[in-house]
Amino acid sequence: MVILRAVLVLAYPLLVYAALQRSSPRAIALCALALLAARALLMGGEKGLDYARIWAAPALGLAIVFAISAIWNDSLSLLAAPAFGSLALLATFGRSLRERESIVEAIARVQLGSLTADEARYCRRVTWIWCAFFLVNGAVALGLACWGTIEVWALYTGFVAYLLVGMLFSAEYVYRQWRFRRYLGAPTDVIFRRLFPPRIE
Repeated sequence: MVILRAVLVLAYPLLVYAALQRSSPRAIALCALALLAARALLMGGEKGLDYARIWAAPALGLAIVFAISAIWNDSLSLLAAPAFGSLALLATFGRSLRERESIVEAIARVQLGSLTADEARYCRRVTWIWCAFFLVNGAVALGLACWGTIEVWALYTGFVAYLLVGMLFSAEYVYRQWRFRRYLGAPTDVIFRRLFPPRIE
């Protein structure tokens, strides 16, 4: 189920691009709303991190976008969905910076159990970096939805944006391993222990 949800999210731009060649925006939006509703019902079974805290705002934003598309039978709302999803994540991550624990801190505590003061500060800085990324990505995706061709929109939102997410995540992960060298049994620990041996206190 997790893999299926991930595939649907990643393939959304390509699915919309293909669907718009054969069906109306209203029909596509109604299908998307049904999938969102099913996802909301299944979210209660998630364990560990409070996933609702992260995904509630993006899901609500997408539901509004899909509802507008269904009402007006307009493809622009469908194309704007990735942009609003990114901006909703910006709002979620940004709001967490005003709380005691940022989103990245919450994720790190689930993985590590506890954080040092230095690690907590680092997590807040990483949350700021993701906020900047979501802002830029959302602006680019919205610009392409409004003024770009559907082919360029599909290429960026369906490939380039995910490539940038992967690059940012990978760069931050490698830097984090070099900086903290905290190995607690992750599959990548074997590699990073060789690259960045634990510091001798």
